[in-house]
Amino acid sequence: MNNFIKIGLASLLLIGCSKNENQLFEKLSPDDSNVKFTNQLDESKNISILDYLYYYNGGGVALGDINNDGLVDIYFTSNQGKNKLYLNKGGNQFEDVSVKAGVEGESDWQTGSIMADVNGDGYLDIYVCAVVGINGFEGHNELYINNKDNTFTESAAEYGLDIDNYSTSAAFLDYDNDGDLDMYLLNHAIHSESSYGKADIRNKRSYESGDKLFQNDNGHFVDVSEKAGIFGGANGYGLGIAVSDFNLDGNPDIYVCNDFHEDDYYYLNNGDGTFTESMKNYFGHTSRFSMGVDAADINHDGYPDLMTLDMLPENETALKSSAGDDNPQMLKYRTEKLGYHYQYTRNMLQINQGGKHFTEIALLSGVAATDWSWSTLFADYDQDGEQDIFVCNGIPKRPNDLDYIKYYSNSNIKTKLNSTKLLDKQALKKMPKGNVSNYVFQGGKDLQFKNRSTDWIENDSIISNGGAYADLDNDGDLDVVTNNLNNLASIYINKTNEKANYLKLKLRFGSKNTFGIGAKVISYTKDQKQFKDIQTTRGFQSSSEPIIHFGYGKISQVDSVQIIWPDKTVQTLKNVKTNQTLTVQPNKLRKVFNYAQLHARVLPIFKKSVTNLGIDFIHQENDFVDFTAQKLIPYQRSDRGPATVVGDLNNDGKSDIFFGGAQGKQAAIYLQNGNGFSKKAFSSIVADSIYEDASAVIGDFNGDHQNDLVVASGSGQFAADLVHRLYLGNTLTKSAFPDTKAMNASVVKTIDYDKDGDLDLFIGNNSKYNSFGKMPDCYLLNNNKGIFSIVQSKTFAAIGMVTDALVTDFNKDGSQDVIVVGEWMEPKFFANTKGNFREVTETVLPDNQNGLWQSITSFDIDQDGDQDYLVGNWGMNSKFKSSQEFPMKMYYDDFDANGTFETIITIEKNGKYYTTMGLDELVEEFSGMLKKKFNTYKSFAGKTVDEIFDVKMLEKAALYEVYNLKSGYLRNDKGKFTFVPFSNKMQVAPITSFVKADFDGDRKEEVFAAGNYFGVTPYHSRFDGFSGALIKDQKTIFLGNQIGIDLTQKAVRHLDIIPLNGKKYLLVTINNKKAEVYELPMNKN
Repeated sequence: MNNFIKIGLASLLLIGCSKNENQLFEKLSPDDSNVKFTNQLDESKNISILDYLYYYNGGGVALGDINNDGLVDIYFTSNQGKNKLYLNKGGNQFEDVSVKAGVEGESDWQTGSIMADVNGDGYLDIYVCAVVGINGFEGHNELYINNKDNTFTESAAEYGLDIDNYSTSAAFLDYDNDGDLDMYLLNHAIHSESSYGKADIRNKRSYESGDKLFQNDNGHFVDVSEKAGIFGGANGYGLGIAVSDFNLDGNPDIYVCNDFHEDDYYYLNNGDGTFTESMKNYFGHTSRFSMGVDAADINHDGYPDLMTLDMLPENETALKSSAGDDNPQMLKYRTEKLGYHYQYTRNMLQINQGGKHFTEIALLSGVAATDWSWSTLFADYDQDGEQDIFVCNGIPKRPNDLDYIKYYSNSNIKTKLNSTKLLDKQALKKMPKGNVSNYVFQGGKDLQFKNRSTDWIENDSIISNGGAYADLDNDGDLDVVTNNLNNLASIYINKTNEKANYLKLKLRFGSKNTFGIGAKVISYTKDQKQFKDIQTTRGFQSSSEPIIHFGYGKISQVDSVQIIWPDKTVQTLKNVKTNQTLTVQPNKLRKVFNYAQLHARVLPIFKKSVTNLGIDFIHQENDFVDFTAQKLIPYQRSDRGPATVVGDLNNDGKSDIFFGGAQGKQAAIYLQNGNGFSKKAFSSIVADSIYEDASAVIGDFNGDHQNDLVVASGSGQFAADLVHRLYLGNTLTKSAFPDTKAMNASVVKTIDYDKDGDLDLFIGNNSKYNSFGKMPDCYLLNNNKGIFSIVQSKTFAAIGMVTDALVTDFNKDGSQDVIVVGEWMEPKFFANTKGNFREVTETVLPDNQNGLWQSITSFDIDQDGDQDYLVGNWGMNSKFKSSQEFPMKMYYDDFDANGTFETIITIEKNGKYYTTMGLDELVEEFSGMLKKKFNTYKSFAGKTVDEIFDVKMLEKAALYEVYNLKSGYLRNDKGKFTFVPFSNKMQVAPITSFVKADFDGDRKEEVFAAGNYFGVTPYHSRFDGFSGALIKDQKTIFLGNQIGIDLTQKAVRHLDIIPLNGKKYLLVTINNKKAEVYELPMNKN
């Protein structure tokens, strides 16, 4: 053997060893463990995914100590074979006792497996779900009651749980707080005529498909679904269920994941035996093909958060060859006509905002794309005090492959597949494999997760469905077991061991809820609060060990551990040493717990006006959709209204309000009266409803001591309608205004740049001729006794796609300067020297800060005496991706020389650039260029932008770049500015507006920020999770739920302060919704 080969082999050995040593989990060999269970699908039974929609959904796994010997045992379900029970013998060795125990199962198709002490005798029983009544499947759900001697007796009929439905899984919970365990049965639909249609199908009960809630009535389970408010329709494609007390009122709530078109269900427990389904009120959007789900507090605020799984691939080849989201028109139809909520094809991480609403942040947190994913399990696997995530993955065949869908869409093929089995083998061959390794994410600070899949676990192509966690070897850390399809089950042994400290609690509540299901445990240390609750049903078709597990890193003692029992009593353990397992029983002297103690404190800042001060303005968008005119643009422009301005329009010394209208919709003016506002029509304003009002200002422009109104047009459908207007005096008489050459305006500001005492104007434009990407000019208009003229045009020509502007003296020379922000550009600084403007951005903001900037305001956020500038950007909760090294790119040109200009958006992945659009969207625009080049989706998938388009063609195009998507502030360092990003809670959506005022009555100015934006394709999903935020200083920012305001699911366009009768009010103008008014507190004495 030559030296080169020796060195190479040695290197490989070293790499292999070091990688194995760094892995958090070691996969246990089946020969060592004796766990040789395989969920093998039997091809000889002549059934496939073509016959049964959920053929590849696999089986579940239940973990629990069935004989109370202190060792956790394992139970697997097999779809078509025998279920298996393995007794833990210690030392990571197990014994197959399935036959002797009598738990192998009799049903033809078995799914989920749940362990729970159903009869309250102190021993775990096993409930097994089955699919019965389709494809010849026979049997029923089975309940194995523990005989306390390692054997079980099947007793489902005796307990009323021998259900013959299309069952996926179940959850045992004490929903009525009577001390025993009730059961929620999760069923799934199959595609049929009755499963399609309007959302209200869910109100008509289907015996086979509809979910069911069973109340435990002295050991017999009674179906109370309808009485309790549980949906049970033929469109309930239930695949996942999570139980937790999401609003911390002491009553367990339920989250149900539904596949396909049906919404997920969010059942809030009313505490009287009924539930209120509240999905649309609490969640802005959800996963579309929702599968597994788990709940845990990931941000240490004491409220359970949620993760749901979908099937968005991370890999470009799989991504571009798989069907994804609806087109905008179909989503609009589903939500507005059929009544469904907003759903998108990706994982969702829903952050619980004080029980008031959820903010979805999976893209921000880096966990949105894990491919065809089944089970998600939150736990602190590395015991550092942060929740990590384990995801089970893979499918043998991808039925959503676009080439397969194209093949299947042929009417002849479809008919044969539906009526015969002649083409089944051919059709199955058309579906590519979907083998994907499991994922593991390490939890971190500031809502971030790091993908540790390549170094925490062994990467393989095994398909894992059900998954559960437990401390199998009693070393303190949590191990994971997965039920794999057509392969041996996996046991991942956690090797954290003594590297980090832990605390485990086993609760023994007594009565009929022996393991304390529903109990909450809160751990307090100097730096951290951790919240956990006891629920066994987690992930997908599976249940985990009924314990509480905390990780602490190097902390050796916990200050206190608070246990809130299911009967709403509490006891506290103090100065608890780590690295031990405590078995805790209720203290006889424990006291009744007041759940209000857990609720987040709400500062009394915003109080919604009951009367809205008489302002009944509802903004209405027109039906124009930008994507129909320019198919490849990254987002819309025509939905940025309405314009709003507050000022005295009738010269009575009181503030009035102008609300602009969308094109074809009337603007509205509200004049202040003694108690509020009343609407008044002006003929000149009504006559101009042909224009779309983008921005407006009020001021005395002609020196007659009466305020006038200037309205800038923009965001309209037609270039001819981009006309700005001047209305004079109390009657708002229309007057002449310069032609601004079809520039699409976004903002107009007053400025006395020449210090002559009158009001000049700055108009910022976002595009030209309504063509996205066509660089517009902005305008400075000089006022000469009410006559405006464009000046200094070269200075403001083609400065960028402006969205907002601020008049401010940033260099402290006593003259009014201008800062403009916009999309695909950096904030630009224009210094005013004796009335002449000059751009000085390079000298005051040296870093490259091209962003998708939306808004700007001045505020001394660091309280050092100079003006800093808050800047709202797109945020990080997006499929857009940018960095200084790899900016997001947009190419703009008439690529196919047909007289219309197109945009091509690209983002980086693994050092290469890919289009955000798929083949269908690109071919629709570039048919002649791409249709023959890529005649299958497979031939297109995984191709970089340089492989799709001619490089020379791209080089000729105008190139726009974005380096930074974060909102934050420009810190003033002696006249030069440095960008400082906000924390991630401020990056969940575009921040579109700011307003300054003394909001909390402390006689100091604060800034309130708001945002959200919906004008994107379903590819992105709506940005709807920002509730608003009060910014007091660089370290103190309160989100909306902390200050009495909730602006989630509202696309806020403007924030204004209204003075009325000695009080101050916040006016919130919302796109396509009613304006809202909030009363602010009076100044404190």
